[in-house]
Amino acid sequence: MEKIFNSMRDRMPWPVARVLLRSLGLEPSQGWQRTIKKYADAPQQKHIGPLLDKIEEHNLCGEKFTKIYEIEPEEHRLVQNWISGLEVPENLFTRAYPLTLPANEIDEIGAPPQLVSVVRNDDGIGAVYTHVIRLTTREKIELGDLVDDPSVFEDQYDEIIGLKYRTVQLFSIAWVPHDRNAIEIRTDMPAGMSTDFAHAVQSQIRRTLNDSEIIELNRPIDLFPLLEAIYEDSRDGLVVELGFSTTSASVKNEKMRRAGLDLRTEPYHLAGKKGLGTPIEPFRLFVRWTVATDDIRLTPELGLVGTARGRSTIGEPGKVGISGAIIRNCVGRADFEYVISRMHHHLESLKEEVGT
Repeated sequence: MEKIFNSMRDRMPWPVARVLLRSLGLEPSQGWQRTIKKYADAPQQKHIGPLLDKIEEHNLCGEKFTKIYEIEPEEHRLVQNWISGLEVPENLFTRAYPLTLPANEIDEIGAPPQLVSVVRNDDGIGAVYTHVIRLTTREKIELGDLVDDPSVFEDQYDEIIGLKYRTVQLFSIAWVPHDRNAIEIRTDMPAGMSTDFAHAVQSQIRRTLNDSEIIELNRPIDLFPLLEAIYEDSRDGLVVELGFSTTSASVKNEKMRRAGLDLRTEPYHLAGKKGLGTPIEPFRLFVRWTVATDDIRLTPELGLVGTARGRSTIGEPGKVGISGAIIRNCVGRADFEYVISRMHHHLESLKEEVGT
């Protein structure tokens, strides 16, 4: 059980893990350390199989940077057949899957993605790839923990930052849903990973698909129009972060993550809009939904991150404003697919408006 919990800790936020454990009747303690100790001392063998199934499901859906590519019906059939026919090689990664390898067992960092699983379920079919990267995070160093007299340093520096390097095993999925002519490339986006790095990982998986010579993925669906569509639909989720520009040339960033509160209806936000007299132009938005399933309350989030420059395509007529969505806080298929369905709902509505 300890090995399983350590792999979970590497891959999922504690609030997500807590919901996942409770869904299996495993009551967590306070935080990872106490929970790991609790079940190391009293292992629950009957829960190992169901827990591994939940972890595999989370690998497909948890903390993902996702791009969606439209394809033709015949391409859809060909790609599903191609994925079905893939042979999963035997190696350390596949033997460990759905768990990650401990960092001390990983020999090569930065190698091309390796296939570790082919997954089929009621939603679609997908190829799961893994690759290992090195992430660098910056942490403030508390001098009082290191030296007896920190004043010598405090007189010279406002703060001292340390760099922490960690080895991270990612899972990326090329997913073909049954009910849509599309391919979703879902790549892990753990804490500390930059958007540029996430785009680079996406490109590796797209290249793998294009190398199959049965599909040629170019530009993903532009998600920029979803910013205004979701913001204006006050019945759809709760907006918890919002970045926008105004006609007075100012740029605003607002956050409000208290449970049940929506920035769209927050008094200060409404007063500011009323004072402007003109619409705002969102460029960054995080929206949270509450999804109830099997007596479990799930709270997935969708993040759409552009820039204050807006959807400028001057001199770049094919440019995509927002090419990928951050989908996080998902426990499994139910909440991830709910977020995807809300995205497609608004995209289809926008198409209909253009058509009319």
